Amino acid sequence: MKVLSRAFAMIVLLAVVSSMGVFAGNPTRSAIAATQAATMSAAGTFPRTITDGAGNSLTIAAKPARIVSVSLGSDEILLSLVDPSRVVAVTANALDPAQSNVADAAKKIPNQLAKADPEAVLALKPDLVFISPFTDAAVIKQLKDAKLAVFLLNAPTSIKDIEGNITAIGAATGDETRAADMINTMESRLAAISAAVKNVKPLTVLYYAPDGYSDGPGTTIDEVITRAGGINAVAAGGIKDLFPQLSDEFVVKQDPDVILLAGFNSYAPGFVDKFNKNPNFQTLKAIKNKRVVVANDAHIGAVSQYIVEGVADVAALLYPDAYATIATSQATSATAAATQVATAAQK
Repeated sequence: MKVLSRAFAMIVLLAVVSSMGVFAGNPTRSAIAATQAATMSAAGTFPRTITDGAGNSLTIAAKPARIVSVSLGSDEILLSLVDPSRVVAVTANALDPAQSNVADAAKKIPNQLAKADPEAVLALKPDLVFISPFTDAAVIKQLKDAKLAVFLLNAPTSIKDIEGNITAIGAATGDETRAADMINTMESRLAAISAAVKNVKPLTVLYYAPDGYSDGPGTTIDEVITRAGGINAVAAGGIKDLFPQLSDEFVVKQDPDVILLAGFNSYAPGFVDKFNKNPNFQTLKAIKNKRVVVANDAHIGAVSQYIVEGVADVAALLYPDAYATIATSQATSATAAATQVATAAQK
């Protein structure tokens, strides 16, 4: 997929999500979840009719064996959810460790799609296609007109939304038990982090991307910060926009304790150096205290189970002593989860 600047991506997100009505809190979301639960009462059975992230009904005749993923979020979910031999294509973005948590696994998939090219998808003869809600409507129509099973993903704005996508993908692939296990692991880790940081004095945190863009209340990065025990400086400053472009004056006025610079910044050469040398920012305590850190955007910006790694990253950065109490157990859990995935893949 072509890499877009964060600014343009944010504009696209606002337009698409607004038009599709897939914000968190949309009553359709709970209805979809209820439908999946009712439909999947007999786990693993096919044919089955499910509801995708846009509210469309989709009938899947048999357990999918040739799955195409045209979304980084579904790439990451699928490669932990199903036997990789069932996945015939992922996105080219999945190969980029600056964005992807499955770069090594993606290399083993036969095909990597640079974009949602309907001809390329059709040539793979898939029995199930997961596609981003940002995809051109004409492409989606062409795939559906070809009688493919096309699952349009939800555009998540919260961790619960991401868990909803995991549940839905599990229902579509016939791996609902594994999907539930993945969500349970996420919730267990989040609970452990919450317990570890519950008594800390909250620090203010600013996520800052090229051109001054950030993430406000109602975004996944805002939730990552708050789940890690921090206070999002954007929200604290009274900004209610999802993806505001911040002025230098706003940043200086908020003077956050910690600044997370976007790690996925290859489209803005010199971004980190420019920020650190900005004469307007030299009074910031985060600069003075050396608490300006380049974030792992593959974690903090994930729209898959890996977003929990983002919460862990931020908690460990903000409150290393408090986080140290769970670091060992988290590492053990991660090893166990990896072993479970590997064992499942061998069956």
